[in-house]
Amino acid sequence: MSGTMTEAPVGTVSRTPSAAGAATRTLARAEAVRLLRHPAVLAAFAVYLAQWAYSAYSGDDSYPVLHDEDRYTQVTLLLIAAGTLLAANLAALRSHRHGTDAMFDLLVLPPWRRTGAHLLALVPVTVLSAVLSGARIGYAAAQDAAVGSPSVAELATGPVVVLLAGAIGVLAAHVVRSVVAAPLTLAALGIVTVAGALQPESGARWWGLIGIEDENVPPLPTALTHRPVTWHLLYLAALVVLVATVAVLRAGGRSTAVKATAGLALLTVLGTGVAQQGGLPDEVRKARTTAENAPSSQQVCVESGGVDYCAFPEFKDRYRQWAEVTGGVLRRVPQTAREKPYAVRQHLFLNTVDDGVLPPLPVAKWAADDRAAGTPGAVPVGTDWGTHSDSAGDHMLGFAGGFAYRAVTGEAPASAGNQTICRARGAITLWLAVQATDGTREAYDSLSGRSFGGIPLNTFNAATGFSVNAREQDLVRTLLARPDAEVGAKVKQSWTELTAPDTTTDEAASLLGVPAPPAAREGEEGQCR
Repeated sequence: MSGTMTEAPVGTVSRTPSAAGAATRTLARAEAVRLLRHPAVLAAFAVYLAQWAYSAYSGDDSYPVLHDEDRYTQVTLLLIAAGTLLAANLAALRSHRHGTDAMFDLLVLPPWRRTGAHLLALVPVTVLSAVLSGARIGYAAAQDAAVGSPSVAELATGPVVVLLAGAIGVLAAHVVRSVVAAPLTLAALGIVTVAGALQPESGARWWGLIGIEDENVPPLPTALTHRPVTWHLLYLAALVVLVATVAVLRAGGRSTAVKATAGLALLTVLGTGVAQQGGLPDEVRKARTTAENAPSSQQVCVESGGVDYCAFPEFKDRYRQWAEVTGGVLRRVPQTAREKPYAVRQHLFLNTVDDGVLPPLPVAKWAADDRAAGTPGAVPVGTDWGTHSDSAGDHMLGFAGGFAYRAVTGEAPASAGNQTICRARGAITLWLAVQATDGTREAYDSLSGRSFGGIPLNTFNAATGFSVNAREQDLVRTLLARPDAEVGAKVKQSWTELTAPDTTTDEAASLLGVPAPPAAREGEEGQCR
């Protein structure tokens, strides 16, 4: 033959790019399966699912605001991110821990390609996290009382954090060749996350994994929020690329393409990191001021059962839950009281505590806005709702009390100021509010256990609100022990006397056919209205 053929030496393996690429993908698939089966990942998913099940069982998801629920998915996915970081780090350290590094030199894959395989192995756990995030927001959206709409960028943030955590675990294995690196890294990330949560108004929190908001603030319409979530998502994605390329560089993959990608990712991290630091835009600040003082221009109204309900567009469907409360109050009053014009208007109260003193509600501005909008005497209601928290339950009961006060006195609840509603009017107002729905009764049971003396009926965290004295509350407890229909019939029968300003608590008890409550003890009587 005119040509010769050179055979590869015995014991060597072809390292062509195509063979190396195929081997990288094969190793990535194997590592992905091992990662999903790792005890740390399995435990993280188990805790995640257990937390979700408990939340559903306890009713925490009964009244979801979807544009808040989307960012809550990020917090729960931190559990899976932590498990992924630990498992990915141990996987990248496996050959070092087992003392088999030298044996891998005989394989087709150089160290940097094996590192790439470990990074690719993170994709399935990231996809599974995205599926869980989507399922959770889908479950929330399926609730009858769901309002608002979720953000795709918010929902994508959690899975990207999981991917980033896994990449950090791989990088840590190449920086510190010890199993202690992952727990220490995880602790550092935890400290950064907690520090951000403690400063929910600071732009610095966006340099971390997620931007946590002040959860003591009731839900806001999205037009009044400022979350640079798109910039933050780009920032996290750039971090993933940066961490991954640095891990490949540490493993020996120092090609020009890898170096250029790392440099570009670093610039993107810095650019997007700075872009997400902007403060509250002036247009949002002005919109908040308008929403707080004169919200009617930003709202839509719905009429149901003879009551006008006005709300911010994203909360419009909440009128169904408000109507359950108003209907529960009006069914116990005579026809003449039901035929009066009633209106409910959603309000925001954004002022925070100043030097330990709660500010008052801008009731004069609210009243002027209601008159201008053609809904004078509208009963205010907030954006917080439900019995999943003490605050939400208190606000729900406060709204029920405000509407009952409107039915009993014919006045807007705001006119009560900080007065105590006592005598027969106080007792009837509280009873109507408590018996309105199962939720208001549950909220009352919770609040009465946390109150001393009288009981407050506040719809907002503010210095303005009214309360009912302890003696009237004692009468209400007696009434609640009897069938609501029986008490309601007597309320309708004696409505004129029971709602008269001068009818005493003893007279109210007599009209309702129950024993009078014990005399008030010293210090229990507030300034009566």
